[in-house]
Amino acid sequence: MKLILTHDNADFDALASLFAAWKLDPAAIPVLPRRVNRNVEQFLNLYNTAFPFRLPDDLKRGGQVDGVTVVDTQSFTTVRGMRPDTPIHFIDHHPLDRDLSAEQTFSGEPVGAATTLLVEEIHRRHITLEPLEATLLILGIYEDTGSLSYGTTTARDMRCAAWLMECGADLDVVREFLQHRLLPDQRALYERLLEATETHTVNGHPVLLATASANEPVDEIATLAHKLRELYEPSAVFVLVQLGSDIQLVARGTTDSIDVSQVARRFGGGGHGRAAAALIRDRQVPVVRQQILDMLPSVTSASVRVQALMSVGVETVRADDRVRTVYERMTRTGHEGYPVVDADNRPVGLVTRRAVDRAMHHGLGPSPVRQVMDTGAVTVRPSDSIDILQQRMMRSGWGQIPVIDADGRLLGIVTRTDLIKQWGQAEDETRREAIVTRLRRTLAPATWRLLETIAQQAQAQQVGLYLVGGFVRDVLLDIPNKDIDLVVEGEALTLVKGLQALYGGDVRSHAQFGTAKWLLDAEVLRTLKLDAEPGAVPRAIDFVSARREFYEEPTALPTVQRSSIKLDLYRRDFTINTLAIRLAPGPPGDVLDFYGGQQDLKDGVVRVLHSLSFVDDPTRMLRAVRLEQRLGFRIEERTEELIQSALSLLDRVSGDRIRHEFAAMLAETEPLRALSRLERLGILQQIHPDLRIDDWVRGAFYAIRYARENHPWPSLAEFDNWMLSTFALLTSRLPADELERLGRRLQFSRVYLNHLQDARAVIGQLPRLDGPVPASEVVAILEPVSEVGWLVGWAAAPGAEVRANIERFARQWRFVRPAIDGRALAAITGLKPGPLYGRLLGELRRAWLDGIIATPEQERALLERLVAESASDL
Repeated sequence: MKLILTHDNADFDALASLFAAWKLDPAAIPVLPRRVNRNVEQFLNLYNTAFPFRLPDDLKRGGQVDGVTVVDTQSFTTVRGMRPDTPIHFIDHHPLDRDLSAEQTFSGEPVGAATTLLVEEIHRRHITLEPLEATLLILGIYEDTGSLSYGTTTARDMRCAAWLMECGADLDVVREFLQHRLLPDQRALYERLLEATETHTVNGHPVLLATASANEPVDEIATLAHKLRELYEPSAVFVLVQLGSDIQLVARGTTDSIDVSQVARRFGGGGHGRAAAALIRDRQVPVVRQQILDMLPSVTSASVRVQALMSVGVETVRADDRVRTVYERMTRTGHEGYPVVDADNRPVGLVTRRAVDRAMHHGLGPSPVRQVMDTGAVTVRPSDSIDILQQRMMRSGWGQIPVIDADGRLLGIVTRTDLIKQWGQAEDETRREAIVTRLRRTLAPATWRLLETIAQQAQAQQVGLYLVGGFVRDVLLDIPNKDIDLVVEGEALTLVKGLQALYGGDVRSHAQFGTAKWLLDAEVLRTLKLDAEPGAVPRAIDFVSARREFYEEPTALPTVQRSSIKLDLYRRDFTINTLAIRLAPGPPGDVLDFYGGQQDLKDGVVRVLHSLSFVDDPTRMLRAVRLEQRLGFRIEERTEELIQSALSLLDRVSGDRIRHEFAAMLAETEPLRALSRLERLGILQQIHPDLRIDDWVRGAFYAIRYARENHPWPSLAEFDNWMLSTFALLTSRLPADELERLGRRLQFSRVYLNHLQDARAVIGQLPRLDGPVPASEVVAILEPVSEVGWLVGWAAAPGAEVRANIERFARQWRFVRPAIDGRALAAITGLKPGPLYGRLLGELRRAWLDGIIATPEQERALLERLVAESASDL
């Protein structure tokens, strides 16, 4: 293995260099030193899961180190697996100050930060950076260059910083983690400000007010505001310093939700939304302080709160549970940790995957969880702002924080990933309103009012309610879709029973799968005043409890357990189907996007959520193609690779599931495109090697489409086997025994399989139907088979004469019957009923069909002749 190392007491330049070196060589492992600076530790506490860093103890025991890259230093601490002759390459922005051995090399130039050297190479190779990655890299440059102000700063550092800004680096986060040194008079004033600091919560935002007095002017009071902000991490800080009869006001904000410039302008100052100042003449601090407090609600927008990020339905463990039991749960579900609760469901700690893995490694499987858990009640409430959440995460190092109610009982969980997903996303009321507008446009007014009623009840019961799946996808794409899917983060049945108690109706439920149906009768419609639009309201609304799935083995049906909305969405097939619209709690319209679905909608790609998606459920291959062709998207490159590697697993899927996917595909507007894509991907051949889409199939397919729209014979107006007829085009050239095996593999009913065999039979007889064929011969070929066979033969006909013959049969010839029936035959001839009856009536019908006779008299004469001939034969 290859490693990337740096020095102990790592600063941001060291950390950023570690990450940048990994971006250039993803096969290497970036190893954190055992000690890092405090601000680096806080950054890692918050964002570590977004980066590939490993700790020395996480390295595989006995693993051999084949090479090492050392960044931002020329000395380092060795790790296990290194040998004296291990190749080492140093990358540093300071001149080489040591002798190199034969196994060691050095590259470096005098720039402001080691990160700069590596970022230049990342830029040269056109490697893409995420905003959070760019932010870490610019932190490395800014810390070692004093935010590009030190004398060692070069133009190269500035160019790299500018490019990182283009990649989405966030300077607010940079300021949050960089430190400032104070001069003596600044230090003295800073300490007085600390003593008089007060925190107020305004619309969910923590706002800091600090007041003090000074006998002499103090330089850079703004620096003190920055220090206070770094210490307390509020959404805004207002510093008031009494200087004689005047007051110096310095205001700094960390969010666009608070416009500090409005406060400064109120006192004759100025600035912008996040930085402002004013010199207030002839005023006293207590008066100005109160005026600021009075102004704050009007200049502060509502904060994003924990309630918007949290998941309910969280799994928990008890302190006396066994470590082995928790390990098995984590292995099965993929969870990285569980809150530990007491008998009253109050959090008492957190147990993480890392702790459990270490305990198992040391043979502590039989031990209770309390021996390995992180103890303490680090919690937040739903009404807390994400600023408070961030503080708790940074100070505790916990990657998931329990959310509690007013009594201290567990309500849900909010994770570091939730925070990262929210990171950089401002509260957008306009966006929410736009989503609600789209919903109103998509749904009938009565249906929307019904959803509002359901959302109000969910709000009252404190459960989450979400629109999910294809409906949300199509709403965001402005595609009509009336198929509503509702997921309840909690117990769906409890919500539906609450609705029934208030408004009536009936309830159906399935406890095992957490589903519930609210049946809307006339009483419900009257109570909700929806009876004026009965046709616009569905007769029932389906609800399902948020759940997660895990697969005991490849291609097996999943095991289902209750879970959060986040994990419910994770079980879905593609990122574009993982989107949800929140209806409750809080104002409706928030789009939940945990897995990048909105970006994939924008880019027009179909992407699976993880590399085992097709292993879990190979039928997703067919759904990927169906979505790709319906939406005009493309299957993402890696997803297509995963399809290729999982093709053989289709052999292990039950036939009815594959048949169901074919039926859904054939119901699409353009099924031929999807079928052709199946062939190009090898999926069609995996189902049967002789299935193919060629010009013959294409021509016949379009002929069936024409027949569906124009009805070449009247009975097609009532025909209901169009999809089966289309599928028959694929199978009609298979040998009869192969078709029988394929039909049984796909679990077609005997009736449908007979239809497929009929289509195959007619295709084989098409040459006999060409040209001036006697009508009786056409009838003899087509009458024994179903209308599916007629339609497929008509669609695949090689010429107009064949089609004309099939149309005449379907319109006219099949209805031709002799005027003489069996009873008349007995009366006329005196013959007793027997096989001769059938032969005689058949000859009469053939004569009528082929124009040999045209009147009842001719028919009777022919019958008498046939009877006489039969008598002579006897």
